[in-house]
Amino acid sequence: MPTVNLNPDGTLSNNWPTLSGSTAHDALSDSSTSSYIRTPDQNDSCILTLDDYSAGGTISSIRFGVSGYTYLTRGGDTDIRIRIMNSSGNSLYDENVTLNFNFYVAQDHYGTARTTSDGSSAWTDSDLDGLRLAIDTTPEDPPAVSQATVVKAWIEVTYTAAGYANTVKGVAAANIGKVMGVATANISKVNGI
Repeated sequence: MPTVNLNPDGTLSNNWPTLSGSTAHDALSDSSTSSYIRTPDQNDSCILTLDDYSAGGTISSIRFGVSGYTYLTRGGDTDIRIRIMNSSGNSLYDENVTLNFNFYVAQDHYGTARTTSDGSSAWTDSDLDGLRLAIDTTPEDPPAVSQATVVKAWIEVTYTAAGYANTVKGVAAANIGKVMGVATANISKVNGI
């Protein structure tokens, strides 16, 4: 199944220190490991808004992703808490992630794939368009003088693509991967039909 990432596009609140002149969403939406949010403190929180979902199709599941490490240490780790929130700021799901020392190389961490927005209702486009992502140091202080560092954050959406769904010359659409080199998921009409 295809996936698409919803990256940070705004900062609702943040008390994690960032690079000079950088916003939290700018630091966490790019692929650079030289931009980040970093804190030595417990109970720091960063709440981000995310890109709107535009891939269409049927949403199968979502999960968060964060990339980071523990800084200013020769070993050990620290926990951060990631919360997926709705547009009203209510927490839908939260999980702890352990950031390791790892010689300052960021490691990707993924949350549990969530198939529903509330435990029973499937995700909708409007659910995803209002999502927020929170990153907190609530679980514990980073050890000694070390600091929790996050270089990237996102929501990964897994979906079933909508597209061409008709039989062609007796062959079922499910068995047709491409028409004239174009993936069937990207075809809504053939010759205007």
